[in-house]
Amino acid sequence: MATQESAALTERRARFGLPVRDRDNPTLWESIALDPTLEIPDDSRAFQLRNLRRPQRLLLQPTVRLVCRVWIKVIFSIKRLPGLRHLASPDTLTRMTPWFVTQACSVETHELLLRHFVVESQLINFVARNCGSESVHEVGLLPTRAVELGDDHGMNAVVRHDVNMFNLVIDLGEAPDLDLTTRPIGDLDFSMLEIPEFDLAPEARRRFNLDAESALSFIVAALATLMDFATAERALNSLQLDESLLVAIAELTGDDTFRTWTPVKFGNWLATPHDVARDLLWHFMVNEYAHTRLRRMAVSTGHS
Repeated sequence: MATQESAALTERRARFGLPVRDRDNPTLWESIALDPTLEIPDDSRAFQLRNLRRPQRLLLQPTVRLVCRVWIKVIFSIKRLPGLRHLASPDTLTRMTPWFVTQACSVETHELLLRHFVVESQLINFVARNCGSESVHEVGLLPTRAVELGDDHGMNAVVRHDVNMFNLVIDLGEAPDLDLTTRPIGDLDFSMLEIPEFDLAPEARRRFNLDAESALSFIVAALATLMDFATAERALNSLQLDESLLVAIAELTGDDTFRTWTPVKFGNWLATPHDVARDLLWHFMVNEYAHTRLRRMAVSTGHS
């Protein structure tokens, strides 16, 4: 038995690219890969670790983040002016998004972006399907390829992503028969939580292989530039709705752990851009934690 456990541990370390255990010199990567308190499945941990170990994170990210943060502040200041609030080019944003993901992003970042869109849509659908009201609509934004991050039924998929979250909260507020009371776990529907296979365009000639945070800095700068002010402000403040989403999940499941993860607790506090790429990455992590915990609940009740 001990030999089998040792072999399994060695295999798991190899999957994460970890060195042989050295108790006098533990690594940062070991703690992320093996920490049992992190609500992250092994497949997600593996590509997150590869992303964090990319040299671009050390060499490019500090400069990219600084330049993009300054650019975002300048653009928001300009677009606050009444005559300039409608400056936008949504068609350019739609064309650029798939190109940027396949040409400039690393494979890990590509997977992170697709996975996040799917995870958030599935969390929305979990609440919609279990809240007891047909007035709360499910969403269909479940991209598995970069091209699906462009146009989604006439709307840019990034914009649709934010619209879906706002519509969930508004639907919950208007539903006359809303019921978020706690159910027995066995009575909840978890069937929408399966992660699909992603097409990560292995044939693409990636030019920069940007790590996730560098890529998100560029993406947010592009959104600020190409969206009109109202759309950009809505996108910026969509992160606060993580609290609303996770409170709804906590109410349905009776598990208050979901309430503890969101960094912004007040949906009526409007953000100003500071380090949006960091906040966006935290948003990805919050959604990943919630999704992982729900899937573990599903397994514990035999639903998956």
